[in-house]
Amino acid sequence: MRTFLQRLAARQRFGIHPGLETMQRLCEALGHPERTFAAIHIAGTNGKGSVAAICEAALRTMGLPVGRYTSPHLIRVNERFLINGEEVSDEALAQALDEVEHCCAKEGLEPTFFEVLTACAWVLFRAAGCKIIVCETGMGGRWDATNVIEAPLVSVITRVALDHCAVLGETIPAIASEKAGIIKAGCPVVIGQMHPEARSVIAAEAAAKGAVLHSAEEEIRVTVSRRTIHGQTLQCSSPSCDYPAALTRLAGSYQAINAATALCALECLATRGLPVPPKAFTEALRTVEWRGRCQLIATDPPTFLDGGHNPDALRALREALKSMHIRRRVALVCGFCRDKAVSEALKEIAPIVSAAWTVPIANERTLSPESAAFAAKVAGITPVTSTTSVAEAVEVATDWAQEHQGVVLICGSLYLAGEVLALQEEAEIPTLDPGENNLRAY
Repeated sequence: MRTFLQRLAARQRFGIHPGLETMQRLCEALGHPERTFAAIHIAGTNGKGSVAAICEAALRTMGLPVGRYTSPHLIRVNERFLINGEEVSDEALAQALDEVEHCCAKEGLEPTFFEVLTACAWVLFRAAGCKIIVCETGMGGRWDATNVIEAPLVSVITRVALDHCAVLGETIPAIASEKAGIIKAGCPVVIGQMHPEARSVIAAEAAAKGAVLHSAEEEIRVTVSRRTIHGQTLQCSSPSCDYPAALTRLAGSYQAINAATALCALECLATRGLPVPPKAFTEALRTVEWRGRCQLIATDPPTFLDGGHNPDALRALREALKSMHIRRRVALVCGFCRDKAVSEALKEIAPIVSAAWTVPIANERTLSPESAAFAAKVAGITPVTSTTSVAEAVEVATDWAQEHQGVVLICGSLYLAGEVLALQEEAEIPTLDPGENNLRAY
């Protein structure tokens, strides 16, 4: 796997370049693997990963050979590629990369890091005989490498917010226009909870493409009968079906919105010749996991891990904790990439934070702990301590939370979330006991 990553790292120098020409030529050279399966294609600023996880789990419950392609990974690159619910092996990844690199050399192509990963996904799914895949964009939509998918079963756009502004645009309408680029002629479109300006842009694009627009907020009703730090019980209904209540590990109020979006997308499949039984959706909610999103990773004290890194995501995180009736003092551990709106994001959770520790993240774009601490103070958070070690910060925050009967919140970057989960695997920080994540225990 190290060799695989070293070969991929060489692609980082090609950066990000708009346009699909390279990806289209690479797919042609590979024999168009992206045309060998049907797809649910998902874009959006926040929520697309959770929606993808629910959709994939439902399709897998039906016994379909299904693939899932998401990004970024938290610990291992293999996480990006699931086939029938299992991460692909190192050997399979290496073989896919061999095939992709052979075609690149033959055609004189220099694809980016993400383009190579996406091509590897198509090759892996073709080799595995996947009949349907669930795929999320990497960034934006219109020029994203995944947008070589020509006619998805359904296009899904989750909540649009300000993020990656240097690439996608500085306003909600501009970013929504990029996300709407995944809409294809005649293919249904599902939108999640949406800012009015974003909805207007997406609706106009759908109308121009002759694509029927479905609003999950309008078509799906979700009732929460119980919500705790371990998860929540959701009961969903649509004009065509009342679904059985399901106990899910997906915690937080925003996951109810994501569940509605996923269900709306799955119901659209019936119009495309693939009806999804109610029990498949219910079982998906019961079994699905999506790490690094309001994830309870320890209980003494309660410790939540979330990869949220923009103002919209941290606002949703604050509301999620509120919805779980958490009234304890919060010890915050946070780290950010330097290209994020850090002060603005931290202002969203400042009202619930009693003490904070800032850390670097394992990425070349990391914001220094000192700069993150300054941003936290600007956001109104005090006291703030800058540290150089994630493990040390989590340990100190945990001690503080135990002393003050509080909770620990770790957020600011998916890179940070991955590092924390890796530390747990290495037993560097506390984790849940085997029985503590049993939903039926609460």
